[in-house]
Amino acid sequence: MDFSADGKHIQVSTSTYARQVHEVPSGKMVTEAALVERITWATWTSILGDEVLGIWPRNADKADVNCACVSRAGLNLVTGDDSGLVKLFDFPCSEKFARHKRYSGHSAHVTNARFACDDKFVVSAGGSDRSLFVWKCQ
Repeated sequence: MDFSADGKHIQVSTSTYARQVHEVPSGKMVTEAALVERITWATWTSILGDEVLGIWPRNADKADVNCACVSRAGLNLVTGDDSGLVKLFDFPCSEKFARHKRYSGHSAHVTNARFACDDKFVVSAGGSDRSLFVWKCQ
């Protein structure tokens, strides 16, 4: 779940791979695309949306990318996937099959990845390998 910068909206990704935006505190769903496009997000952890379209590899299943996180400065996006890869993209990442840097180390799926408070490091959590990796962003 992510809050808008003004605290008036949240975005969530559902279990059916749909992105939903809701008003706070009413919970009313925002369906007008033009309004959603104008929202500035304080955080971004969604794997869905036009802003992250480029994270999906060719022939990917929707369950292949497990997590995403935009840096606090809003310049980079990190993802973790079922292949055990941590990928670093420019943000926004709206072109299909966007260029990225790939980092391997996890033995299987990456369950989560987040930028550290200064955006200089990424912490990723592995599923089957039960490990935490700290990556230096370059």
